[in-house]
Amino acid sequence: MNGSEVKIGLAGIGGYGDAYLESMLPRQKALGSRLVGVVDPQPQRCRRLAELNDAGAPVHATIQELFADSPVDLMLIVTPIHLHAAQTCFALSQGANVSCEKPIAGTLADAARMVEAQAKHPGLFVAIGFQWSFSDAVQALKRDIMAGVLGRPIRMRALGLLPRPLAYFRRNNWAGRMFTADGGGVFDSPVNNAAGHYLHNMFYLLGPTRETSAAPVTVRAELYRANEIENYDTAAIRCRVEGGAEVLFYTSHACGERRGPRSRYEFENAVVEYDALASGQFVARFSDGRTKYYGHPNFDRHEKIWQAIAAVRTGEPVACGVPAALPHALAVAAAHESSEQITEFPARFRRMVHVDGDTMVCVDRLGEDLTACYDRGVLPSELAGLPWAAPAKEVAVTPFFSTHDTAAAHPSRAEGRRGIAPADRASVAVTLHPVATHAPIGAPSAGAPAN
Repeated sequence: MNGSEVKIGLAGIGGYGDAYLESMLPRQKALGSRLVGVVDPQPQRCRRLAELNDAGAPVHATIQELFADSPVDLMLIVTPIHLHAAQTCFALSQGANVSCEKPIAGTLADAARMVEAQAKHPGLFVAIGFQWSFSDAVQALKRDIMAGVLGRPIRMRALGLLPRPLAYFRRNNWAGRMFTADGGGVFDSPVNNAAGHYLHNMFYLLGPTRETSAAPVTVRAELYRANEIENYDTAAIRCRVEGGAEVLFYTSHACGERRGPRSRYEFENAVVEYDALASGQFVARFSDGRTKYYGHPNFDRHEKIWQAIAAVRTGEPVACGVPAALPHALAVAAAHESSEQITEFPARFRRMVHVDGDTMVCVDRLGEDLTACYDRGVLPSELAGLPWAAPAKEVAVTPFFSTHDTAAAHPSRAEGRRGIAPADRASVAVTLHPVATHAPIGAPSAGAPAN
């Protein structure tokens, strides 16, 4: 559809959806696009209702109402995690391309539904909004990795300690939850939400092509909780990926101060580092003394939108679609299976602190301890002197659909294992955590408050 106006729908206009509107509304003419309607059952939460009215974009309560009112070329989905699958599948069924916020979905079962729905519509794309993957900086670094410029990947590390007040977990009815009241899988956590970019980015950089990520083959994850929530707020994860590289990830919402995000990627010929609180660039230092700067991955956080609009016109593949997002979903599922249960931080290490006029739960010295783990490349249970640390088992991950072929989207039925088995008991079926097998109870409402 070269030269044609791209008709856009947006689901979710509160929360992060506001940032979409702020970036898109002034640029519609320049982008050759038009916002034909938005979806939100609670539109009063949106600060830009007057601007939407001026732009002639009606507000609908459900995604079905939007498509009944207007044809849509590109559906932007900026809604809670548990709605991603249902809304993506519906938009595809109506002939629309999709750009869905990260993560791909709350459960592997929902992710499989999205893979299968896209396979039925090979002429349409589904982009997943891990925004670093769309950045010039990450693309330049990935090209050099694929070309072997940095040599064989050895170890990838990332740290994202992002303090969150109590209000963060009270802002909606799904924050910190595993399941919604009606059974929809959310599994909200720093790994699956706020800090998910930094784990995904390591998988993505190691993928063999621009549109794919390397999948984890083993996962060991220690999951901890300081806040009174259903899921965890702190995690330390070790993965081995296809090709043998080690991936280490540390994140928490229960630290008294922000640290990172920062990353250190070790290759046989170079070390690549990133620190958002320093230069904010990916910088490679080669063993022969050369230095190469790849740029800022946050230079344009909305490049994912612009690329999706361009892809509708040109048919060119998006940088991060379903295949690239699946390894992150596999790691999230395997983390629960590895940890088996979430370890509570003992009360003697927890305290309430005031941050920017709000209150948060803080674990004493957690920032220092997780940073020490990051620096040494170990899990908390492997670092001497941490009385709260609890070891986890290693699990082997067998992708139940190919990360390189979106058409091969069928759960494995071998031995009753849906993608995950213990590394030391590969032939023994295990009872999986619901994240690996949960099927939604009924279809979620097509409209919901934006995240």
